Amino acid sequence: MIVPISRCLKPGGRFVSVTFTQPFFRKRLYARAEYNWSIKQYSYGEGFEYFVYVMTKGEQLSPEDAALEKKLLEDTKSTPTTITSTQNEDKEDFLSNIDL
Repeated sequence: MIVPISRCLKPGGRFVSVTFTQPFFRKRLYARAEYNWSIKQYSYGEGFEYFVYVMTKGEQLSPEDAALEKKLLEDTKSTPTTITSTQNEDKEDFLSNIDL
């Protein structure tokens, strides 16, 4: 979803995201040099906090966001992703394969 938004923005255009998702999770999606935008983050509320992220096209990531992207890319290279299936894919009755 993020890539099409990035492609549609003109230089100086802004994408605003309002969410309850904390920066630890959300910035992992937004902090990418390939999007060619900067990220500004604001938070509002007490107890039940929400976050506003403003991405501006044509601006560079901050050094902190660039470091986050670099760390995430290094982590994905060092940790292989494997998906294992425990159910028999040929058998449609998958509910009988669930052990409770």
